[in-house]
Parts: sequence; structure tokens; C-alpha cells
Amino acid sequence: MNLDISKQHLILLVSALNDAIKYNEGFLRSETIKDISDYEDHLLCLENCQGWLEDEYKRLRETNSDLMEYEKIIGI
Repeated sequence: MNLDISKQHLILLVSALNDAIKYNEGFLRSETIKDISDYEDHLLCLENCQGWLEDEYKRLRETNSDLMEYEKIIGI
């Protein structure tokens, strides 16, 4: 299955997913929750999705050189 998305929305999706991961990592370190197992599972799902999205983005960038480098979007 292919995802049909504009370049601008793809970049926004990469950025938003990265922000969600950072937020959830901070939330887990905040010690405001007693049972972190559900949140760890959620974070793992986000990270797995990010891995897939990174691979797809880089694959698309090979044929769309006008796409921003993935590392620049996520701030590496």
C-alpha cells in the first residue's frame, strides 16, 4: 500500500511524529505515572512507526531531490 501525501504534509508528519516521541520520552522520565508499561508500549509503537517512516521518506527522497534531508527535519 502506498501513501499518497503532499511533500509538505510528509515533512509535517515526520516532524510531528518526532515531537510525539520526544514528548512521550519526557513524560516517562517525569515520574508522574505509577505504571509506565502502557506508556512504554505506546512509545515503542511510535518509534517503530518512525523507523518505517524514515525508511519510506529516504526512499522517496531518492527520486524527489527537492525533499528536505530527513536528519534536518528531526534536528540531527
